[in-house]
Order: sequence, then structure tokens, then C-alpha cells
Amino acid sequence: MQNISELESNQSGFDSIFLSNDNNEVDIIYNTIKKDWRALLHNPNQVFTDLRNKVSQNTYNNIIYFYNLYSKKISLL
Repeated sequence: MQNISELESNQSGFDSIFLSNDNNEVDIIYNTIKKDWRALLHNPNQVFTDLRNKVSQNTYNNIIYFYNLYSKKISLL
């Protein structure tokens, strides 16, 4: 378990690296997860290909990064 200082240091950069301030991108990501959550669990390649054309490159890279990070954590359960 992380202590408060680790959480604060992680949180300080999180807002700036994960998503842009573009509400349209937030809606796109939310709607994609809501609609395609099964595909994201089993075969996410097509979903990621579609997202690549809808969001900025920075946002796309961060989606892939966090997907890989958390899919590894989930697979350990």
C-alpha cells in the first residue's frame, strides 16, 4: 500500500499526463469504454485502432500505457 506522500507525488503529474483538457476526448474515451468494454477485455486491438484516429497522439499513448499497466495488474488477480 502506498503512503500519502507517494500518492500525492503520483497524483501531481497524473492530471497533466493522462488526458488533455479537450472535453470531446473525454467523451470519446468514456463512450468507447461504455460501448466496447468486452472487446477491451478480450481483444482490444480494433478498439485501439479506432481510438487512434479520434484522440490526440499524447492521449492515445497514455491510454495504451495505462491499459498495459492495469491489464498486467488485473491478470495477477
